[in-house]
Amino acid sequence: MLPHFIHQDGCTQYAAGHHVHWIHAKKCVQEPGRAVELLLTSSDVRDDGWFALRAAFEHAGDLPEVWMHAPADLRELLAGHRGRVFWLPRWHALRFVGLDGGATGLVNVGTEGGALCVTERPGPERTNRGDFTYGL
Repeated sequence: MLPHFIHQDGCTQYAAGHHVHWIHAKKCVQEPGRAVELLLTSSDVRDDGWFALRAAFEHAGDLPEVWMHAPADLRELLAGHRGRVFWLPRWHALRFVGLDGGATGLVNVGTEGGALCVTERPGPERTNRGDFTYGL
């Protein structure tokens, strides 16, 4: 079962690089397609929201540079994450996986930039439900 999405950060967009819609999250779980493990840290995310995807293994091929509407929130998520991060190219999403192998987060990214959203600091009512982080 997927959690409900609650937005209290001023951004209501579901476009690429913004919030994850529940249907998008469902598709990422049911039909993930190819998953590329990444080397990604909070320092990789620039203030303008852009960051390069770097594959953990050479066989992944060229990966795009992607954009996210709330770089500070993504940096905070990456700084606290203990586990692995995967690029799901079919769904333009980053999937966070915890040390136990279970999914802990999903972030929607875009290959075209947009305006950064003015967001409040994320609170548990906005981005967390149990052990799953979403909606950035």
